[in-house]
Amino acid sequence: MKDSEFILGLFFSDEYSLIYDNIKFSEGLSQDAESNLKMISYKFLGPLFLTSANTSGTNWKIEFIESSLSLHQGRTLDVDIIQSFFNINSTIESEEGLPTHLSAMIGSPHTEDIKLLYDKLVEYIHPSIIQGRIVNESLLGGDFVYKNFIKGELERGLNLLQFSLGSARKMYWEEQQKYYCIAVIERIIDKDTKSSYLYTFYKDDLIRKQFLSYIPSYYIMAILPDYYENLIHETLELFNITSIYPNVRKIRLSRQDKQAIYIEENLVENGFKKSWGVILIPENEFTNDCNNLAFYKRNLRAILDVYKDPIEIIRKINPQLSFEKYCTSSEEGLNEISDYFDNAD
Repeated sequence: MKDSEFILGLFFSDEYSLIYDNIKFSEGLSQDAESNLKMISYKFLGPLFLTSANTSGTNWKIEFIESSLSLHQGRTLDVDIIQSFFNINSTIESEEGLPTHLSAMIGSPHTEDIKLLYDKLVEYIHPSIIQGRIVNESLLGGDFVYKNFIKGELERGLNLLQFSLGSARKMYWEEQQKYYCIAVIERIIDKDTKSSYLYTFYKDDLIRKQFLSYIPSYYIMAILPDYYENLIHETLELFNITSIYPNVRKIRLSRQDKQAIYIEENLVENGFKKSWGVILIPENEFTNDCNNLAFYKRNLRAILDVYKDPIEIIRKINPQLSFEKYCTSSEEGLNEISDYFDNAD
């Protein structure tokens, strides 16, 4: 592919939270854009640090964030060719037991096989950085130049990811796995305002407390869709991609044997965007009324396309959820969610 046909960045954070990056982009960026681009790595890595700081000592990893791209209404000329945008992350502990993070942002004209790229990041590129550093420090001692080593590793990693772009997406068994819904998120965006709401269990419901260990926190799950959608939008604008806008489709987090997934569907009409999403955990011994991802996507579309009563759909998705909604687009509302739902007492 030509440089102008994709966006590719690789960001590494070592155990001391020092950040190194390497970004490939087309020529012609303004000086301001190039300056702002230097902060992108910090913004993509930010939520990884947040999950470590706000999950009571448990080490949750944000594995990937997938976004679809839609054409702005009325834009038929000079259409940008980027079709998909996603972020994949790897977290590995150093010899000292501290986390290191490797994050890739990829904008592509194809619908990529994200799992293929994720496996390369997690199983090859990141371990190569960790092991390569250990070997070189042992062999070279004081002559080892860490900054140059990281720069070379990120360049090699980018080349490997670039070589793998364009592979057709495959169907994996995870798509048929069954999940249980623990919350629903509604997001509304118009020209002037943004608002979002969380629907979940009743505050005093024992089942809420039972599932607390299955997600990083309600607070974190509530803020991630908006955060990443805004960040991807900002990134596209830096690359002068203005005819399309992002829609978060899927976010996946994991911790040891646990996993949390957020999927979303959206509809845009006359500049008004409405999105509905669900927070899911895999079927386990405590869950019932579990369904595969296709079930949840179909019902989210039903709210948007058929204009069915959202309460009716929420009841179908999980009859144990409350219909009381909590604002996730204000500091006051997020504090309320943190106090009410992330407290095991």
